[in-house]
Amino acid sequence: MLRLITCQHATLLLEKRADGALPKEQRASLWLHLRYCPYCNRYAKQTVLIAEWARAAAASRAHSAATLSEAAKERMRQRLRATG
Repeated sequence: MLRLITCQHATLLLEKRADGALPKEQRASLWLHLRYCPYCNRYAKQTVLIAEWARAAAASRAHSAATLSEAAKERMRQRLRATG
């Protein structure tokens, strides 16, 4: 049964989803919320990008202690702005 959820609950489910699959009922409730809430929808897109960057950073840190260049940081900021 679909249940309307708050933005706070949707945020929690998005974070859980980044770590693994959600149960069917939670997936459905999150899907419904994201259809109607542009703010959580934007957050969902941003969390995907941030998770990708975190995995890439962790992988590169394993190989070197390099930090992001200013150009890379600016590209990240632009992509985050573009998701909205």
